[in-house]
Amino acid sequence: MYFKNYRTKGFLVGFGLAVLWIMAGFLVMVVPQAAIAAEPAALTVTGDGVDKTVSFTMAELNALPQKTYTYSGYNHWPSLQLFQNMTGPTLQSILDVAGLKDEATLIRAKSTSGAYSDFIKEQLLQEPRYYFPDGEKPGDVTDWPPQRSEKGKKLVETIIALNETNGKLIYGQRAPNEPTCCMNQMLGGVCNGGTIEVLTTPPEQWAAPHADPAPGKVAPGTKVTLQHEDGMPYHAIVYYTLDGSEPTYGSSILNISYPNFQPEMNKPVPINDNATIKTRTIGMGKLDSEVVTYQYYTGSPAPANEAAEEIPDEEPDGEPDEDKVAAPVIPDYPKHFTDVEQHWAKDDLNYLLQKGIIAGMTDTEFKPEEKITRAQFAKLLITALNLEVNKGAVLAFQDVPAGAWYHDSVATAVNGGLIKGYSDSVFAPDENITREQLAVIISRVLQMKSSEPAADGNSEQIINKFTDQGDIAPWARQGIALAVSHGIVSGVSEDTFAPRVTASRAEAAVMILRLYRQLDFS
Repeated sequence: MYFKNYRTKGFLVGFGLAVLWIMAGFLVMVVPQAAIAAEPAALTVTGDGVDKTVSFTMAELNALPQKTYTYSGYNHWPSLQLFQNMTGPTLQSILDVAGLKDEATLIRAKSTSGAYSDFIKEQLLQEPRYYFPDGEKPGDVTDWPPQRSEKGKKLVETIIALNETNGKLIYGQRAPNEPTCCMNQMLGGVCNGGTIEVLTTPPEQWAAPHADPAPGKVAPGTKVTLQHEDGMPYHAIVYYTLDGSEPTYGSSILNISYPNFQPEMNKPVPINDNATIKTRTIGMGKLDSEVVTYQYYTGSPAPANEAAEEIPDEEPDGEPDEDKVAAPVIPDYPKHFTDVEQHWAKDDLNYLLQKGIIAGMTDTEFKPEEKITRAQFAKLLITALNLEVNKGAVLAFQDVPAGAWYHDSVATAVNGGLIKGYSDSVFAPDENITREQLAVIISRVLQMKSSEPAADGNSEQIINKFTDQGDIAPWARQGIALAVSHGIVSGVSEDTFAPRVTASRAEAAVMILRLYRQLDFS
């Protein structure tokens, strides 16, 4: 009996221990599963430029549509960096989940290390950016500028590369020589608890470069240095030209290297004869600076130029005459552009050139893939429509000064009801114009000038054929439908309109030509 009780008690004790052991094991298994279910946020989107704050886990980022591109860009040693087969969701798709607002202006990407990069929204989402394979030689550069071209370029989007450790914000170049890889520009570690803050704060503007020595009469062989503030190229790149064209992406760069890296790469501009230097600061996070012109002469009369700026001339007594001003001269452009021979818009661009509607960025180059600004498009539009220019008209826009080259063109377009400002006091002349903005402006012209301006009642049907129709702003839908129905504007492909992409100079010119012919001006 004792033996039986003992066995019974032992069985009960053993059974109880087994139950406790199983329960403990169950708890051990449950806790990690609960922890996995509460996966930490890899990336958070916030700020007053989005409708709501959204946090993404790595699993959620991987669940978004993935894109794969190759990217390259220079740093400020300089050396060429190559990022092959980067894969991840586009920045646009991430921001769309949070509800990107039309009035958003700035994007600030932050990593958990405290590093951050600022960008104007258009720089990452609307400016066409590319991967340039021609002449690619990754590694240190032995001479500047590099010998590369735009041959074989491939359009790339801004993505968060998930196959880079902890995620990397990565984007393309506007021109083969653009530095995009130094400091925090292509920011790593954004998916390790990082943040993308979207703001509606008005962007600041870069300060223009200053020249040393000062412009005026100099000895032959004088070397001119162009410097932005303290000379550091941290997002602030000094571009310049010597041919009278406006400096932009692809122009010569003076401050490619940090001063304590390879200062011999920052080559000053030699003045061996009369020279006109046009320069501006361009960089991420701020608006381009104003273009400033520095004129130098070595004793002989300085050539006239289209800026009609004051140029001292020599009097018989050897003293400069401060009152003489060079007369404006309109350059003689060639019968065709040398940089559009292989371009899809070659015939249209050369036709517009013959008609005197467009001019090149230089004497021989149109630079068809460069972005076009609102001020440039205003000039193009009124020239094509042969409108009488409102010279000296008073405008309420604080950012369209009376002496600006584009003032009269903007005044003519605005007073004619063709283009509107962003507000009563802001026109944003130097901001890039998007494809949807172009379509709306063209639709206004059609409604004013065409005898049959109305859409055919199928506006929504026209818009809905584009798979990205959800990206089209509500205010632009009717205008896009009208311009598309008249065959003046088309998508970048059969089913993609790309409304927020910045229009290139070629795209804008071709749309103008179609409008020109639609209105039977040709």
